[in-house]
Amino acid sequence: MDYQSVIKNYTEERKDAVVNFAKANKQSMAGNLYHTKALDLFFMLWHESFPNNPQQKTCMGCRQAVSKFFHNVADFISSERLLAEEKTKQVKVKKSKRTKVKQ
Repeated sequence: MDYQSVIKNYTEERKDAVVNFAKANKQSMAGNLYHTKALDLFFMLWHESFPNNPQQKTCMGCRQAVSKFFHNVADFISSERLLAEEKTKQVKVKKSKRTKVKQ
């Protein structure tokens, strides 16, 4: 599955929500529970992205699969952001080196 194609139409707010709710859901799952709002968001996004592959919250396997998928999506979003930050830092460093004038 190409995560880029899944998140291409997500706003920054929606990406933030996926990342934050994935973190909250992982913490809740440590206590053997799911984060309710996270599940609501994940299933809503699932049905938007994959309307021909329905999943139900009442199905334990569906909850596990959808949660795992969006945990991976959240990891992908986070890694994309880290790469973008590293690139901007490299560009700033290169620009600052070029602007120095030898005397």
